[in-house]
Amino acid sequence: MIRVFVFLFLAHLALVIAALADCLGGEHLPRKLTRGWWVAIILLVPVAGGILWFSVGRARPPRPQPGTGRSGSTGGPRDPKGPMAPDDDPDFLRDIDRRLRDENKED
Repeated sequence: MIRVFVFLFLAHLALVIAALADCLGGEHLPRKLTRGWWVAIILLVPVAGGILWFSVGRARPPRPQPGTGRSGSTGGPRDPKGPMAPDDDPDFLRDIDRRLRDENKED
């Protein structure tokens, strides 16, 4: 019986820590209430606070714009402001192509 209580306590502790970390470390503002209110709810309402955070308060990630997915015809990166992989960067590819042509000319 004690093992069950220890397991339930650890599960509750994991839920509280995960909810607090997600609430305080998120980039987007939470829905419905401010971060301070959500922290208070998570800490003061034992199990339901964490469940409420993940079901109601957590900000949803922004939806991708139409035409920017993999099946889109734009051909560009999904998030032009974010970092690009080297093989998606046109300047990098141009530089490699130039280097290869220069190496072939020297041979």
